[in-house]
Amino acid sequence: LDRVPYAALASRIQVRIRLAPVLERERFTALVLHALKSAGCQHTLLSDSGLELLRQASKGFPRQAGNILHTALRLAVPKGLNHLPDDLLQAAIEALR
Repeated sequence: LDRVPYAALASRIQVRIRLAPVLERERFTALVLHALKSAGCQHTLLSDSGLELLRQASKGFPRQAGNILHTALRLAVPKGLNHLPDDLLQAAIEALR
């Protein structure tokens, strides 16, 4: 946004915030579970090891975790799965690299 072509857009932005990653295991788990519940998920999609795998792969960044989950869900649909096993999460992580 500091480049000349974006000067008009940059002048309209009043606040710039850089969000820190959520590195604590409990807070990250609470964040992911709250997001899934808010989206209408009524059962457990991820195991504890899956949540840890997601936290490590996303480095605690919610947007990256969301991208991984979105990719994993797209991979789970053709297989008819109603949960996300660790190997499917790993495949989603590899697909995004």
